[in-house]
Amino acid sequence: MSNTLIADALNPDVKFVDEDVTSELHRAGLEYLETYTGDFNYLVNLKTRNPANLSVGQIRGILNCIRAEILRTQDVDNQVMVADGRYAIVIADKLRFFRVNTPTEGRWAKFTFVNEIFGGGNNVSIRNKALRQAVLTGIANDVDALARFGQELGICGNCGRDLTDEESRRLGIGPVCRQNLGM
Repeated sequence: MSNTLIADALNPDVKFVDEDVTSELHRAGLEYLETYTGDFNYLVNLKTRNPANLSVGQIRGILNCIRAEILRTQDVDNQVMVADGRYAIVIADKLRFFRVNTPTEGRWAKFTFVNEIFGGGNNVSIRNKALRQAVLTGIANDVDALARFGQELGICGNCGRDLTDEESRRLGIGPVCRQNLGM
């Protein structure tokens, strides 16, 4: 299969460049394109062209699309799974706040997004894989992280709504979310 050949040739830290496109990789890229059924415009557009007329740069683009697909699959397979929600964990002796979101439908289904939450409503996406993995591991290992978010900020650790009663603030989770989570 072409993905196996490309997986063996790829460097996870560097994209393919024109000089990397060997005749074997060229064929593998064309095989992939021929069977491609997704909706990524770049590949859909290339699929309508004559394969013999594709440039080395276009083949490189196909290889880099396959590379991204392989790396995404590896990330999903190796990722610590955490329920969607808002969490507060200690990293390097500092309390930090995060939101985890894993869509179940659409283009981003199965991808886990981790955003760090700062004052004033600023959210910064954690794109560094090692940091994202460390945050998810920290959340998974801290059973109080969801409640701590709510306790510290007065916002439900599950849904993000304001906590308006004393019990909800003490628990860090609102009554509806407690019921939905079976608490």
